Amino acid sequence: MANDANAQTTSVIGWHHDADAAFAEARAGARPVFLYWGAMWCPPCNRLKAAVLTQPGFGALAPAFVPLHIDGDAPGAQRAAERFHLRSYPTLVLYRPDGAAITRLPCELTGPRFLQLLQLALAAPFTAAQSLHAALSGERTLCADEWRLLACYAWDTDEGQLLAGRDLAATLAALRAACDEPASALRLAWHALHAAVSAKAAPDQHEAGAMLLRTLADPQAVLAQFDLVTGYAVDLVRALTAPQSAQRTALTDAWSAALEQLASSGELDMDDRLSALRVRVRMARLGTPVAGLEALLRARVAAALAAAQEPALRHQVLNTAAGMLVDAALLDDADGVLHTALASSHAPFYFMHTLAASAKKRGDTGAMLDWYQRAWEQSSGPATRLQWGATSLLAMLDAAPADSARIGAAAAALLAELDGMPDANCRRNGTQLARMLGRLDAWTGASEQVEALKKSLLLRIKE
Repeated sequence: MANDANAQTTSVIGWHHDADAAFAEARAGARPVFLYWGAMWCPPCNRLKAAVLTQPGFGALAPAFVPLHIDGDAPGAQRAAERFHLRSYPTLVLYRPDGAAITRLPCELTGPRFLQLLQLALAAPFTAAQSLHAALSGERTLCADEWRLLACYAWDTDEGQLLAGRDLAATLAALRAACDEPASALRLAWHALHAAVSAKAAPDQHEAGAMLLRTLADPQAVLAQFDLVTGYAVDLVRALTAPQSAQRTALTDAWSAALEQLASSGELDMDDRLSALRVRVRMARLGTPVAGLEALLRARVAAALAAAQEPALRHQVLNTAAGMLVDAALLDDADGVLHTALASSHAPFYFMHTLAASAKKRGDTGAMLDWYQRAWEQSSGPATRLQWGATSLLAMLDAAPADSARIGAAAAALLAELDGMPDANCRRNGTQLARMLGRLDAWTGASEQVEALKKSLLLRIKE
């Protein structure tokens, strides 16, 4: 199934899957390398395929670069991720032929805006690192396009490469203060504010709220910052306002209106519109109720699913729709959507996790654990199977810590998964090992299989 999903990505251009070969071609032709790191089950990866990577506009730009696709489950992929400092799916990096990173690109932008940004990056005379240094040191004045690239840098997938030990919130605040390109300055201000509240800092709530309200009242700014308006909503409202306060009501009302604009926009694709509606559901929970919400959700989910027939787009739409229905406590509706999807999805095991979350909300522990188990059993690819197996084991430790037999059987199966996995301690795999070891160390039950797994995990982590 992974090969079929990859074919969706390679249908427009011919992707390299070997990094050394891609960079050799790049050096020979003096072209940059465009690296896409992802997985066939990942909903944002499927959105990216549908909205960008299989579109004619991307194909038209492809002669300007060497395309490199590393699937997280390919042989040696997690070791390659160590080399290129990759972790989150998807991560997009544009490199010079010599391997220097030009920039990391955000996957959440709308398709047309992403292509505009990619064009800027392909023509950039400076790397993001050079632009950042110049901006912070004041050694030269940045041009507008440099500011646009910095403002749209994928800070969430940086993995410490551009920041290089700098504090994110402080760096973004300094960039915002130095930026003289209005749209970029606004985007940097939103990034800086979110980074500050994520770090538990205490920004000036009046100033921050006023800035947010100005943006939310501007339809063009809302559309231009679609990804931030949807992605930062809940975090910023919770951090900047108290429950049931006048400030929260004002902010959630303004945000809800902006989200309705996005959810109805003809300039966004169906999943982006559905994503905006999902955040509106969350705004309703924070303080701005939506009249006729249940009927509205059902109607828009039905319309989106009827229209989304292309497999990659449908995968993402299903994920957004089911998550939105769960957020709205319409668990029967969410389960119905997902049960229908299981037979036709190219990654049904992914949606089994949502079914497990729904069962947990119902208080049905047995069903929750069964869905996690089924998801693991049906998953494919070494990194994915390790992640799904770890998730299943951790769910058992949380919900049924006295079931030593089931936990021991899961530990034995995971030990078998690890056998012969040469990159088990690399990147995403290493994260799963650490997750399991920490939780198993705290488990008070007794199991020979668990002890064997703990020993194996410890040895691999130390490698």
